[in-house]
Amino acid sequence: MQKIKITTPENIEVEYTLAGLGSRTGAVLIDMIIQGVMFLILGIALLLMGYFSPDFWKENYGWIIGGTLLLYALISYGYFIAMELSMNGMTIGKKFFRIRTIRNNGQPITLKHSALRNLFRVFIDVFGIGVVLIFLTKEHKRVGDFVASTIVVTEKNIARPITLEGLQRLNEHYRYLMSEEEYEVLREYAQRKHSMGDYSCLKEQLNKYFSKKFEAQVNSSEWDDFWEGL
Repeated sequence: MQKIKITTPENIEVEYTLAGLGSRTGAVLIDMIIQGVMFLILGIALLLMGYFSPDFWKENYGWIIGGTLLLYALISYGYFIAMELSMNGMTIGKKFFRIRTIRNNGQPITLKHSALRNLFRVFIDVFGIGVVLIFLTKEHKRVGDFVASTIVVTEKNIARPITLEGLQRLNEHYRYLMSEEEYEVLREYAQRKHSMGDYSCLKEQLNKYFSKKFEAQVNSSEWDDFWEGL
């Protein structure tokens, strides 16, 4: 598997493993099956409408066709955008294969990045150009990735084990995901917990907060090991 090192805006170097052609193709196939089910439901709805309400169909034919085309476009184009924004760079297919789309600098993608990369998916990569480029390019990018400045990486390298011998040695990537305030709160907790009478309630609250924050990036068992060490 090909690895890539990214220097974040905070000058932290993070290493990722690039997602290969197999996992990306498999993820797309799953997403296409899901889209296909949506199209099937839409088609059945139109057939039922035409069968049970023929008069309504004739009177509103133009609106029905226009609405259908709009829904088709939303499913074809909007599905990937909605999934990537709501699942932090993943779709259902990507989640199954544990891969994720991120920006070239390691930061999460935004609406602009998702909209750009998926626009080229619909109009260019659908003809097989994307598969060829993923296979031939060094960073396994398709046209949309070049335009949107994104890459697709495997999830297992994002969730590298966290070790702690003092909070200063916290895995660089997780440190990058924390704000300065969150880092200071966690550091102060680690330093002062033994001077507290009963810190179990505070520990539980912090655990819930950071578990939710790192839900998409941290393997649950690795996080449990880290938290018990803390």
